[in-house]
Amino acid sequence: MNLQSYFERIQYAGDTTPTLSNLRAIHRAHLMHIPFENLNIHMPKPIILDESALFTKIVEENRGGFCFEQNGLFHAVLTELGYDVQRLEANVHHGNGKYGISMDHMCLLVTIDGERFLADVGFGASFIEPLAIDTETVQEQSVGRFKIEIEGDTAYYYSQGITDDSMSLSYRFFFTPHQLADYETACHYMQTSPDTHFTQKRVCSRWSEQGRITLSDDKLIITSLDGQRTETPIHDETHWHEVLQNQFGISIETQRPTTH
Repeated sequence: MNLQSYFERIQYAGDTTPTLSNLRAIHRAHLMHIPFENLNIHMPKPIILDESALFTKIVEENRGGFCFEQNGLFHAVLTELGYDVQRLEANVHHGNGKYGISMDHMCLLVTIDGERFLADVGFGASFIEPLAIDTETVQEQSVGRFKIEIEGDTAYYYSQGITDDSMSLSYRFFFTPHQLADYETACHYMQTSPDTHFTQKRVCSRWSEQGRITLSDDKLIITSLDGQRTETPIHDETHWHEVLQNQFGISIETQRPTTH
């Protein structure tokens, strides 16, 4: 892997020694410059879980991706930098104690000097720096308030984003490490099933120093760190792709979903 190209992609010029402070800085830079997006599904173009293919797409083609892609690449980067990092299975919480399918989310466990941290650059508007796992203390960042609770072999990640009134359960995760190929079935389901929100609508979103920038099918949403929100309607497909280029630097042709 060409780490220099990756660091140029996320505009990071700092130290790369495998320390907690550097992990925080790289994690933040990744989320600032690589958007969470599902646009391959609407080109359409298959999403392939292969580290070389992920590097080509995200770094060389100036794209983003969803969790399997983002955290798949980030795992490869951290491994090459010398971090102790493992891929974990997570299940997204849909409310009322119900979760998504098995392996429907990938998050990362990074262990530094015996301390465990949750890293995740593929969950959209989530924490911007890794969270300490072995504490139930609420962890506050500029983008929200977060907490992890552990019950036996299962951990529960709670979040309160900048526009949320209260903290809620986002996903549960397990401490058994996995290979990238273990997520292929869930990845295929996410990009093909008409029941997932990934197939039902386009999204492209990233953090900025001011807050969150999100392009949906119908509007551009700018949310500041103090919770102020502005929406700009999207007039047509030409306008949509212009905004995609201007806000995210992505020049591809997509198709508007027929299901909403």
